[in-house]
Amino acid sequence: MLTIIVSLVAGCAPLHPSECHKTTATGNCSSGRWDDQDEWGAQARAIRAAINNKLDVSQNWKGKKCRLHIEFAQDGTALNISTSNGNKAYCEAIESAAHKANFPAFNNPEVYRDFQKSGFNMGG
Repeated sequence: MLTIIVSLVAGCAPLHPSECHKTTATGNCSSGRWDDQDEWGAQARAIRAAINNKLDVSQNWKGKKCRLHIEFAQDGTALNISTSNGNKAYCEAIESAAHKANFPAFNNPEVYRDFQKSGFNMGG
C-alpha cells in the first residue's frame, strides 16, 4: 500500500529533467506559454506585445485565430516568418505586424534555444 501511495505522489510532482524546461509534470519541454511566470513566459509575452504593437487595430480581429511561425536570431531579429491554420485576413495582418515588430533579444541561451524556431497561437 505504501508503495502505491509513494508512486502516486511521485507521479504528480513536477519533473525538471536537465536540458528541459518544464512548468508542470505533464507539460512538455520549453512550453513558453503566455501565462508562464518565468523567463520563457516573459519572452513569449514580449514577443506577443511586439507583434500586437504593430497590428492594424482598425480591423475587428475579435475571435480570429492564426498560427504564427518565427525563426529568431539571438539578438531578436526575425529571420523567417510565416503563418498557417487561421483566418486568412488575420494571418496576413499578423504576418505583416511580425515583419514590422522589434523583438527583444534573447539574453538567456536556454531561452533562445527553446524559442529559436517558435510557433505561436495568436488570437484576436
